[in-house]
Amino acid sequence: MESIFTRSFEHNEELLAAALEEFATYGYEQASINRVLAASGMSKGQFYYHFKSKENLYFALIAVLITRKRAYLARVMRPEDVAQNLFGIFRQQIRYGLLFAREYPLINRFAERFSRERGSVIYAQALERFNFNEDAQLHALIARAAANGELRSDLPLPVMTRMIGYLFTHAADLVDLHDLDQAEQQLDYVIAMMKNGLASR
Repeated sequence: MESIFTRSFEHNEELLAAALEEFATYGYEQASINRVLAASGMSKGQFYYHFKSKENLYFALIAVLITRKRAYLARVMRPEDVAQNLFGIFRQQIRYGLLFAREYPLINRFAERFSRERGSVIYAQALERFNFNEDAQLHALIARAAANGELRSDLPLPVMTRMIGYLFTHAADLVDLHDLDQAEQQLDYVIAMMKNGLASR
């Protein structure tokens, strides 16, 4: 997936950093193109020549997020990562997410803010424009685990799916990203809580 930020133009990197910071801090509705331009040193004319609108800039940032996250996962993931039970897969995927957040903190902050746009018009437009299939993959993993007897049979599967999905999506909020050793230990606590509450006995 190509983003306009892969092209070479004046103030490209400055604009990318300023725009990520602006949208991560204020969200889509409250973000200001004027603040982005002031921080990046780009003129209004140059901006509108490349991006046309605030919406197009936002979508360009989402393309950067998706491209860099996929490239990172392709670099670090191993075949054995998906040959575990549900909770082992979750732990490894969340761990990679934590490592990505440490390597690309500004992109990760933008991603977290984007996830909080759920229910908004811009979020719905982004879903139409980009191929987000994380939810479908997650639901497929949970359904497979239930079929394999890994999950409790006395709780409704839709309820467990929502609970696991929420914990998976918000796991980074529960750990300290500044200390990787602490983050790993805290991640183990999160996974242990999930297993103790949801795994079959």
